[in-house]
Amino acid sequence: MIGRVLAFTCLIACSYALIEDLVIENDARSTFHIESFGFEEGGVFKGEIDNFYLLVPHDYVQDNTNAHKFNVALVLQRSDTDHAINAEGGHCFHETFVGPEDWVVPLSDRSVWEKVVFNKNINVAGYYHLYFSNCEKDTHTSFELKTTEYNVAPGTSTKIYLSTGLTSMPSWYFLYSAVFTAMLVAWYKLQKAQWTNVKSIHHLMTSVIVFKILSVFCEAFRFQTMKYEGDHDGWSAAYYIFEFIKGMLMFTAIVLIGTGWSYLKPFLTERDRMLVLAVLVMQGAVNIAMIVVDESTPGSYAGMRWADILHVLDVACCCAILFPIIWSIRHLRAASGSDSKALRNANRLNNFRTFYLLVVAYVYFTRIINYLLKTLLPYDLTYLGPVFDEFASVVFYAYTGYLFRPQEQNPYLAIGKDDDDVQMTDLENL
Repeated sequence: MIGRVLAFTCLIACSYALIEDLVIENDARSTFHIESFGFEEGGVFKGEIDNFYLLVPHDYVQDNTNAHKFNVALVLQRSDTDHAINAEGGHCFHETFVGPEDWVVPLSDRSVWEKVVFNKNINVAGYYHLYFSNCEKDTHTSFELKTTEYNVAPGTSTKIYLSTGLTSMPSWYFLYSAVFTAMLVAWYKLQKAQWTNVKSIHHLMTSVIVFKILSVFCEAFRFQTMKYEGDHDGWSAAYYIFEFIKGMLMFTAIVLIGTGWSYLKPFLTERDRMLVLAVLVMQGAVNIAMIVVDESTPGSYAGMRWADILHVLDVACCCAILFPIIWSIRHLRAASGSDSKALRNANRLNNFRTFYLLVVAYVYFTRIINYLLKTLLPYDLTYLGPVFDEFASVVFYAYTGYLFRPQEQNPYLAIGKDDDDVQMTDLENL
């Protein structure tokens, strides 16, 4: 099953390119957003439409008197942010939402529908959104659209296919891959120095960092290839595979830490196992669906319909992993005042609270704050979204490693010899 998933991931990842190809078949939408790109002054937008068809019902009556003219167009509209207009509601987009600086490509002449070529040199920097607008009621459209957008490096003829705000991303990802590698080296040296105190959870945490390094490194080459060639050249396949494995391992580690596995108890209760299974299955399905949506042709129904739903499901998975931490806190709170080891249980309680707050902050920032931030950033600062996201991962990994580092007196350590009198029934209730 995993092999099939990875093979499917490779196929869709390799088919994606920044030089976009959109195929629309029998589409009833009157208006939809196709894609966005951040241009500098001197940037170039190229488009080509092939085999455009307008499908009309048998009783269709045109609003105009010319049988060869139809009220259909493409619109290239400038904006300061990556926030496309929601033009639903029955309005004719290229008549209602178009300003004097917007570029309208009319598709009204039926005689040119076999091939329409249009190019534009960008004179004003900003984010540009491409929309399709069909103001002929009760009609469907079919066509093939190929677009190419690029900026030109100052003083050269080099084409830059990354949006203006993302041109620095290869450097940022190479930097973060180096940071995570340094963290892995430090973590390895710490485990080597405390080898007698290394537990299974530490090896799992090591694997999370390894796959994080691989995913970030592949992402750096992915953006580097996109920047100068306009496509991913296969790096997307490697990135999605490593990112998928890293995500599954990270969620597993958080859930196991939250249940106290390998620290407070060497086993999982039935409730713990069910929670781990549910979270991993749900997160795995969401990750695969997100890959499909991310790699869907721009303007397609899949991306428009599922992106927000999948984001909500991703947040739900992140919230679900908080439950084992809450259960551990409740159990330790009860135990801290009921036995002779109240002080140590109180210390464990405080540390679980710290870990809980750390996970909440990480989830809140990466899934909510950063999501909102990406929609509000100006066209030339969009790189800050993924940069802050990776920085949050660095802080989360580093602090989690500090809390759970192998050491003899770690308050999270598994129950020692002086705890042999703890009843198994108490542990089962954790």
